[in-house]
Amino acid sequence: MITSGMPDMGLGLEIAAPDIMQRPPQSLKTGVFTMEVMVDMVVYGLWMAALCLAAFSIVLFGFGDGDLGVGCNDSYSEICDTVFRARATTFVCLTWFALFLAWEMVNMRRSFFRMQPGSKKYFTQWMHDVWRNQFLFWAIMAGFITVFPVLYIPVINHVVFKHTGISWEWAIVLIEAILFFAGIETWKWGKRIFFRRRAAKFAAAGGGDLQHNMFQKFLTMSESPTQENAIEQGLGGTGQQQQQQQVEMQEQRIQQSQ
Repeated sequence: MITSGMPDMGLGLEIAAPDIMQRPPQSLKTGVFTMEVMVDMVVYGLWMAALCLAAFSIVLFGFGDGDLGVGCNDSYSEICDTVFRARATTFVCLTWFALFLAWEMVNMRRSFFRMQPGSKKYFTQWMHDVWRNQFLFWAIMAGFITVFPVLYIPVINHVVFKHTGISWEWAIVLIEAILFFAGIETWKWGKRIFFRRRAAKFAAAGGGDLQHNMFQKFLTMSESPTQENAIEQGLGGTGQQQQQQQVEMQEQRIQQSQ
């Protein structure tokens, strides 16, 4: 509920992406889980897992003695202090990563810091974007704050979650949060380059105007029976004139749709 339920509801209240009308329509056979979505799930999941494993290893083996203790899955003791701290650090990292990912998913390709391409607020636009959807904002803030009582309230930390309060480990959490954003932004930057190049290749191969291509087949199939019968009965003139009339009718439909 904290890291998924409420943020997911907040994402459902987001406005459409600014470039949504410039994208080609999605095939109905593809469904919700497109290839882009599935690849993103794998990449983001691996990046989050790598950072969490790094946080645990740094606390336990980097700054700690590497002792996993005895009976640390049952109760807390002094010998389990290091592994409990490593668990707590990993818990905070994973929770914050899941929450921050919701903001990154507002737009699957554009940078979190530049989601409005026409904005002149180069350094503060992301603040306006975050505050615009207040349901999502407060859902993430609530999840952000809940880690503190879970870490520091007695019984809840040692007995329920099997971890303990941390101190200097917060530096690891902050550094990994920055690395998390850097990794996601780098991936989305690579996606933007890929899709720009693919669009350029499509245009160079004679793809033509996107709107005309998308509606041409529909317009051809949606000619009214009266117009088709008139052409078939010779009311439109010769074969060349009939073809010309069909082209003119399609162009008129395109202009009306614009």
